[in-house]
Amino acid sequence: MIPESKASLSRPADVSPALEETYRLARTGLLGDGLWGLWFAREENSKLLFGGFAIPPRDLPMQLRFFVNGLECPVLEQPVDAMMETLVKRFGLRGGSDRYTFRCALPMAQLDSMESIRIEFRPGAGCELSPYQDWHLRLRPGSLPETSRRVRVAATADAIFFETMGFSDCVAMRRALCEYFKRDYADYDAILDWGCGCARVARFVAEFVPQKLTGVDIDPDNIEWCQKNIAQAQFHRIDLDPPTRFADESFDLVYGISVFTHLSAVDQDRWLAELQRIVKPGGAVLMSIHGEIAFVREHSDFQRFLSFQKEGFYVYGRCPDLDDVLPEMKESEYYKNVFHTRRYTYEHWGSYFEIVDVIDAAFAGHQDLVIMRRR
Repeated sequence: MIPESKASLSRPADVSPALEETYRLARTGLLGDGLWGLWFAREENSKLLFGGFAIPPRDLPMQLRFFVNGLECPVLEQPVDAMMETLVKRFGLRGGSDRYTFRCALPMAQLDSMESIRIEFRPGAGCELSPYQDWHLRLRPGSLPETSRRVRVAATADAIFFETMGFSDCVAMRRALCEYFKRDYADYDAILDWGCGCARVARFVAEFVPQKLTGVDIDPDNIEWCQKNIAQAQFHRIDLDPPTRFADESFDLVYGISVFTHLSAVDQDRWLAELQRIVKPGGAVLMSIHGEIAFVREHSDFQRFLSFQKEGFYVYGRCPDLDDVLPEMKESEYYKNVFHTRRYTYEHWGSYFEIVDVIDAAFAGHQDLVIMRRR
């Protein structure tokens, strides 16, 4: 999570009740479909242990229930969690953190015959919520990048959790392609992973479409690892600024996860124009953004939130994640932490692509999925 200054945690003395009520209604509206996510998934004592947080739709007092491949999984004792205490305050939830945190355990022996499992949050009567928030675990990791790389691109050292995040993102995008375009990965001839990192997602997409995927990134260290370890795709380093080396209309599917979350408004426009150039007419473009849900998860200052909703685009300082591999970044304001509202995305990005839909919290219960089409 993005660190927050102590000043932003305090409530201004001059806040009017009307303004505070506006904020309360705004953040409550973000929980219409519920919200949940994993904080860890690991093997421990011959069991698969996973846990995280779960908020029922509209914060209703519903029982937390979880299903693994369609079978209900018992919820263990719910511990007090400092991260959840923070979310309780930021979303203005009822009760303490123990109402929203969970842990589940499955014997690994029950999973021996499975390549992957699907975890669903179905509160109350057990009805399915947004399937984009489901988590998908690959139980037999393939060629994994080293711990330092996993931490740099996904903020986790745990191999199973890293595998889970990448596979879940891959499945969420596949669902979007099937639902909105009536196509699967295999139906595309040329796919671009824009900002591939150490192939957190590309490893899985490449399994669906061997030799159809190209991955690019500004991180030379990760690109070198991808070139040495992922034989089913091609990987190239690109510059911080467009244009890329690709010809016009080179790809019929482009996706990028956690890229526009780090670009200024000016750089965003330059890259939107470049993506428009290299995507074929009718091609699909799937991108992630930090939306309103991510904003509330990261910040507690509601005046800042209301300003963000009004302006539509918010920059929260520089991001140091690439300082070690790109030393020039330390003196640069290029790599930032930024947030987009749904309205801003429709209005601004709509001048480059047809905005088909925006799915809230489709990636790890945090980042939104923007589904677009090249006109």
